[in-house]
Amino acid sequence: MFMLKRLLLSITLTLFISPVFWVQASNLSKQLLTMPMTLTTGKVVTLEQYQGKKPVYLKFWATWCKPCIEQMPHFEQISQQHSDKLAVIAINLGINDNLAAVLKVQQEFNLSMPMAIDSSGDLAQAFRLLGTPYHLLFDKQMNLVHLGHKADSVLDNKIALLSSEQQLDLLADNAITETAKPMRLALDNNKTQAFLFTATWCDWYFKDSRPTASQQCIAAQNSVNNLTQKFDNIAWQGIISRLWTGPAELANYTKKYQVKHAIAIDVSNSMFHQYAVKELPSLVIVKDGEVILRTSDFSEPEALAEQISNL
Repeated sequence: MFMLKRLLLSITLTLFISPVFWVQASNLSKQLLTMPMTLTTGKVVTLEQYQGKKPVYLKFWATWCKPCIEQMPHFEQISQQHSDKLAVIAINLGINDNLAAVLKVQQEFNLSMPMAIDSSGDLAQAFRLLGTPYHLLFDKQMNLVHLGHKADSVLDNKIALLSSEQQLDLLADNAITETAKPMRLALDNNKTQAFLFTATWCDWYFKDSRPTASQQCIAAQNSVNNLTQKFDNIAWQGIISRLWTGPAELANYTKKYQVKHAIAIDVSNSMFHQYAVKELPSLVIVKDGEVILRTSDFSEPEALAEQISNL
């Protein structure tokens, strides 16, 4: 009897210290596990709902993102082939996009996976989106096992292994943890503040897919260059999207448009998220902490100047 008790105790301790035991827990934060994803059907899902049931494949995309569209046949093939053992969810960025545009792509490629639109920007912020397409794979315990932008053999192999319930190496706990610090702007708090939210690529990348937005991006920067001279009582600041953008792209953009105001990349996406900017470009004017003007229409510079003068 004594030996039997020792054996049982040994087995119990082994289970508690075994790696197999520990992988039952996720390396994601509770915030990520419970982050609501609202599907176009109205249904709300979370990663936590799938924990212990099946792996999850999240893909962030945009209708104007060329590589995203090129990858759609592959995306649907993965969904068709593995959806019984893998939860596949598409998440549209909601930037310069709407439900109609999403449904059009969905119909064009006969996409069958659940679809969400990140209308608040919460999902992009939570999962540290740096560019699209953006692939995230989570194993059955909701450990992150893949992060990337390519639809390649590496992604395919990992999906096949997950679907056959094979264990994969885990990515670092902080792989999708925001490490960049929020922007610290050297603005005069006694002044009204004007933020031009734009991107270094929106003028040329949107040229074919979003021609109106492309023209607005050009007009926005040219208009703000002039407005900074006319309204020197306002503290002007350019806020550049971090998507596909680094110091070199910012320097080229600044030179191209002869930017006459302070400008910086929102490396933590904190400003875009704080002001819920979902349209590029956008001008947000703030006074005493309150938004007093928000516009994405720069087609009539004189009308915009008049609007600002009346604030």
